[in-house]
Amino acid sequence: MLLKRLILAIVSIAFGLTVTTGVTILIGTTPAEYGFIYFTFTSLALAIALGVWLDKFMGTGILPK
Repeated sequence: MLLKRLILAIVSIAFGLTVTTGVTILIGTTPAEYGFIYFTFTSLALAIALGVWLDKFMGTGILPK
């Protein structure tokens, strides 16, 4: 179970960072120009959104039913 939870966390964080970087480049700016705080919270929000979804399908039991 711990391994599943670690995989979920790693995949979610990587997804959040990758998508946020892609979006900032797509809108014509760099992550540095976008701002550290905005970049962090955007990545975190995306990671949590994917984490909730993955929790259901991976059956990690992080969130209560």
